[in-house]
Amino acid sequence: MLLHDLPNHPEISPEIWAGLSQLQPASLGHYLTSGIISNDLRPLVGGKRMVGRAVTVRQPFPDAIPVHVVFDYLRAGDILVIDRCGDNHIACLGEMTVRAGLAIGVAGFVVDGVVTDIDELREIGIPVFAKGLNVVTTRTLDIDGAELFGPVVIGGVTIKTGDIVMGDNNGLLALSPQHRGLDALVKQALSDEQREIEWRRRLANGEALSTLNGSRALFEKRITT
Repeated sequence: MLLHDLPNHPEISPEIWAGLSQLQPASLGHYLTSGIISNDLRPLVGGKRMVGRAVTVRQPFPDAIPVHVVFDYLRAGDILVIDRCGDNHIACLGEMTVRAGLAIGVAGFVVDGVVTDIDELREIGIPVFAKGLNVVTTRTLDIDGAELFGPVVIGGVTIKTGDIVMGDNNGLLALSPQHRGLDALVKQALSDEQREIEWRRRLANGEALSTLNGSRALFEKRITT
């Protein structure tokens, strides 16, 4: 098993973290052209938003050791991200692994593959995103070839240990902590969500959405030119 060096995480200000924790991922998705993870990965345990730093595992074989060992490195607030390298048959995450994460205080789990023990996972309540479920699981096989902390591909998106991962019942996205203009992006998305509070009131009072968002003015300009 290959252990990549744990990266020195670029500092993210407490203000940005606080903003990210308040936001719906879709509020950022309005502005992003990359980092949107395929909706093949679904919120199997949802109901609340998830945001944290990724810790990655690349697990190409049905060997349980890499996932069990990575828990020794997880910290509160981390999100465990597992690339099963196309294996959508053998589950690599279940009740005991998620309970281990609960004891540490992890923020969630993202598996490009399948998991098991869904009733127990939902009882525990930590967000879990995966492609589906199965009853067959990984085993202690001690097969070489797994990697910890290196880049992985999750739902078509490359994720590195230390990246920001966000998710809710609508889906998942990943952002580099060095994303250009991250502070401005978060502030804009927060402003949008505040504006929507007023829009809800105005829509309920009969105003047209096309007037509120400017679509009507653009449409009329187009048909008169």
